Amino acid sequence: MDIEYLLWLQNLRESWGSGAEFIVTLITNIPKSPLSALIPGILFWCISKRAGLFLLFLASFGRLVNTLIKDTVCVYRPYFLDSNLHPEVHAMEKASSFSMPSGHTQGATAIYGGLAYLYRKKFPLLIIPCALIILAVGFSRNFLGVHTPQDVLVAIVETLIVMFLADKLFDAVDEDKSLIKIFFGAGIVFCVVAAIYVLTKSYPVDYSHGKIIVSAAAAKIDSLDSIGGTFGFLLGAALEYKFVNFSTNVDLGVKIRRVLIGGIVGGAAMVLLYIFKIAGLEIVYEFCKGFLPIISIIFLVPFAFNYLERKTKFKFKKLGKRK
Repeated sequence: MDIEYLLWLQNLRESWGSGAEFIVTLITNIPKSPLSALIPGILFWCISKRAGLFLLFLASFGRLVNTLIKDTVCVYRPYFLDSNLHPEVHAMEKASSFSMPSGHTQGATAIYGGLAYLYRKKFPLLIIPCALIILAVGFSRNFLGVHTPQDVLVAIVETLIVMFLADKLFDAVDEDKSLIKIFFGAGIVFCVVAAIYVLTKSYPVDYSHGKIIVSAAAAKIDSLDSIGGTFGFLLGAALEYKFVNFSTNVDLGVKIRRVLIGGIVGGAAMVLLYIFKIAGLEIVYEFCKGFLPIISIIFLVPFAFNYLERKTKFKFKKLGKRK
């Protein structure tokens, strides 16, 4: 049934032409877009540190959970299951590892599902566009031929479970701040154990047209960004809590400046990533692809704007009260 569905979508894709592929590719890249990074960033810097951290936790830890499932069940991409399937070329080039669960769908559910969950009571209508984005991203992975419906469904369910557990965890920390150290300690242990598992486990060796379908090296490299993102969350949150501890209780002008600083620091991080890539530092690049964006949002950007606000507050008469 799933292969028949993908073949039907393939016929639509081929009949609609490159214009449809272009639009759907834009949709499929929403979880990796600047918008999806800005949402938790703006929340964290300007509105609610807890809300921003919640989304970043879902994005980083949820991604690592996604990797653990993916590298455990080792399900191949659908086009290896049926030779009649021909996915969109660029989407296939980026699909270097296993198929289930869908990483793009997990990312969309983490950011937009998490946003809808956080503000479900205050802004209930927000649920509609957020749900549409999640469904559109999931559908795009099917339309481009790189994931089955099962891959998408598992990613959504997996992220919702992580979301539920994260909410309980954050509530517990809110009630008892002494649990923060336990949270960081347990998080580091989880991250290290997960990294050891995915980097040392054995992977299936199967061939298609004389080439290995998914090599162990490709699977391990593909997991580095999720490991980097989780480590970036833990290190960034610890450093911000210890050395910055900024407040979101500031005036609009300050919030705007914070977002601008976030864009500058984020741009610098992307330049550094590009340098790693063109230098051929593949392992460093893959790790930092997850690490740099998260630690930039949680620590580097707050460190920068906190320093500038303190050093230049004689120029800004309405900084707002700090907690």
